[in-house]
Amino acid sequence: MTQGLPPFAPSLSASGTPPSCQPRVLATAGLAGVLAALTLVPSGAAWAAPQVIKAAHPGPHGSTAMPGAAIRVQCAPPRPGRYVVMGDGVAQNEPVARILQETWNPDGSISGIRLERRGHTYREAAYTGRYRSLSLCRAGIERSYDTHTSTSQAVLDTAGRPRYSLGTLPEVVVVSRWFPQQPGACSAALLDGTVLSMQQGRSWREGQWRPNAVIQNERWRAGSVLGIAISSYGPSIEEATYSGTITVGADCLATVKEQDSLGVVYNYRAVVLADGSGYLYIQTDPDDLTVGYLEHQRAREGAAPLR
Repeated sequence: MTQGLPPFAPSLSASGTPPSCQPRVLATAGLAGVLAALTLVPSGAAWAAPQVIKAAHPGPHGSTAMPGAAIRVQCAPPRPGRYVVMGDGVAQNEPVARILQETWNPDGSISGIRLERRGHTYREAAYTGRYRSLSLCRAGIERSYDTHTSTSQAVLDTAGRPRYSLGTLPEVVVVSRWFPQQPGACSAALLDGTVLSMQQGRSWREGQWRPNAVIQNERWRAGSVLGIAISSYGPSIEEATYSGTITVGADCLATVKEQDSLGVVYNYRAVVLADGSGYLYIQTDPDDLTVGYLEHQRAREGAAPLR
C-alpha cells in the first residue's frame, strides 16, 4: 500500500452508514415482465430446457404487448476464475480510475488487489469481497475496502464470465470493462511486438480537470519500448515519440516508466494480461489521470494466446 495517503472515508449518515455505501435503488423498466423469464442454469448442471418468452413491443404508456413470436434465452451462473477489471468515472464529484486484479472463488468469495486514482491521489491495496448470481444474466458484486464497501452489478456472457459492470452506490458513476486473466506467471516478454491503444483521460489545468485523448503505437522488446503518441488537450495537439521500460512481477503487476521527446516523464502501474493480449495501465502522476487498455496486435489478428 502506498504510505501516507488519507483513507477515502465518506461521512456517516444519521443511521451510522456512510451515504456512499447505501445501495442505490434500481428502477424497473417496462420490459421487466419479459426479462424475468430468463433462465439461470445452476453451476455444473446440464443446460436446462429454455423457457419461451414472446417478443415484446412497447404498448401505450410504456406497457409491454406480447405478440406471437417467441425468443429462447438462457443464462449461465457467474464463472469462477481470475479477472482484470478496468474502470473509469466519477465518485463524489471526483474523477476516479481503477484497475482491479481479482480471483472469483467457487464459494462466492473474492480476493484481489486494487490500483486506484481518485483525483490527485493514487493508492494500492488488497481487498476481499463476494459475488452472487442475479436474475437476467447478471452478477451482484460487493467489495470491502479499507473504510467502505463498494457494490456493483455485472452483465455476464453466455459462459457466465463478467464483461461489463456498473457501480450501484449513490453519487458513483463508474463503468468497468472486464478481461479474463489466465492462471500462471507473467513476464515482459509477453509484450514483445506491436501494441496499439486509444485512451481518454483528464489533466489538471488552470485549477480544474480537463479532458484529453491519445492514440499510441508501441514496439516492445525484452521489457523496453519505443513509441509515438498523438495527444489532444482541447486547444492543442501534441505529437511526441517516447521510450521506456516495464518491470513485471510474476503476479502480473507491473511498473512502467516512460519519457517523451518533449522531456516529459510518465509513470504508471500496470497489469499484464497473461495470455499475451496486452496490458492495462493507470497513471500515477498526480496531475494526469489516465487508465487504458493497450492491445497487442496478436489479439486484434486473432492469433493464439501465448502461454
